[in-house]
Amino acid sequence: MLLRDDEFRVLGPWPARMTHATSGRHRDIDQGTLLVPTSRERSESPALALPFIRLRAKRDYGLPPLIVLAGGPGVAAIGAFERNFFDHAERLSEVCDVLTFDQRGCQRALPDLSNPWSPNYKLDSPLDRDGFLEAHRENAKQLATHYFEAGVNLNDFNTIESSHDVDDLRRALGYETINLHGASYGSHLGLTVLREHGDHVSRAILCIVEGLNDTHKLPSNTDRHFRHLADLAKEDSALEGEFGDLYAELATVLEDFERTPESIEVSGHNQSVPIGKFALQLMLGSALGSVRAIKGLPTLTRQLAQRDLSASSSRLARWVTAPGMHGMMLAMDFASGATSERMRRIESERGQALLNDSFNLPFPFNGDVLGVNDLGDDFRKPVITDTPTLFCAGTLDGRTPISNAEAVRTGFAESQLVVVEGASHQVPDVLIEPETRFLLGRDIGTARLSVPFVFDPLSETP
Repeated sequence: MLLRDDEFRVLGPWPARMTHATSGRHRDIDQGTLLVPTSRERSESPALALPFIRLRAKRDYGLPPLIVLAGGPGVAAIGAFERNFFDHAERLSEVCDVLTFDQRGCQRALPDLSNPWSPNYKLDSPLDRDGFLEAHRENAKQLATHYFEAGVNLNDFNTIESSHDVDDLRRALGYETINLHGASYGSHLGLTVLREHGDHVSRAILCIVEGLNDTHKLPSNTDRHFRHLADLAKEDSALEGEFGDLYAELATVLEDFERTPESIEVSGHNQSVPIGKFALQLMLGSALGSVRAIKGLPTLTRQLAQRDLSASSSRLARWVTAPGMHGMMLAMDFASGATSERMRRIESERGQALLNDSFNLPFPFNGDVLGVNDLGDDFRKPVITDTPTLFCAGTLDGRTPISNAEAVRTGFAESQLVVVEGASHQVPDVLIEPETRFLLGRDIGTARLSVPFVFDPLSETP
């Protein structure tokens, strides 16, 4: 089916039931599918199918509906409502309709740009940065060829097009205005909606904020995160004074593996796989937002210092055996990109940083083989808006630090920031009450909240 650049279709919505995956609790919902053009840059293009769900408000407060924008990019939005975001969505629906949808290119949307091919790493020597990028560029080229032959243009999968999808969902369901809730990449998309369609946004909640020039992360911010963890470990009673400088100990471990790699056995490979510094950097970088990983970091560091990979071998093996990066994620993140100034800063910082720039890879370096264009520096300019906005951040977030939210909100005429002590890259339930009060236009109360956090004792496995 072809749609004009300003056209959309909606199938449904129909009554359905949403069930919490673990408790079995359920909510009656509406579900439907939004059909949107692949590209508004062309006068006519094939339709994309975006499934959506809606929880009806339990009580009518006269508020606009809240559209929840998932992170990733590529996280299952509808799936999150059935799992970790269930309580959040249910509580917010006490005051307004709450909707979400699977974004273009991922999960239950059609097409889903899944990547079934694994990168072909050369495993006769320890994986390094150049070898990792080479394998992922070849993998991305294979992916792009597959979708090109299927008639899918990966260049159509970018955050600006997704922002238009959000507005088309608003229009399709007959809403004059909406409220937004976006976390991580969802905040990045939310900022784009505010720029592109801000006249139709009444209020916004942006958590664990990824600004429009924050897609590629600064090594100095990651170092600051690990130094903060080291300070906490030094004072944590559960660790009994074992870690005078966790940061320095971890740096020593990485250098030790650079000099003398260790080998692990990987299922499906008939030879052991050498593990060096870069593989450990990848593993640590992938866990920057995980509270569980942060709690276990001291124990993991001590195990690695003893050359014990038993607790981490399965995580390391996933890098060898897992499929390549999802096509939607690759396309979206490359298109959002970074200014040349930020890329120069990343390059200047990475050589001396604990994790180098492993947490950014391979996203900045695959655009040419994917056939995806950078959205340009105009896209990355700060958002200027008078839309009332609540920002939320966690003190243990190694992916989207508090400084991201502080920088973004300078362009907001009316904003508030809530910081959650002990929270990582997450939207904890402690935020539900201030978010609800904000949507109702009430005083949110304290700007500082907390959730419990202590490191795992050394006797426990991370």
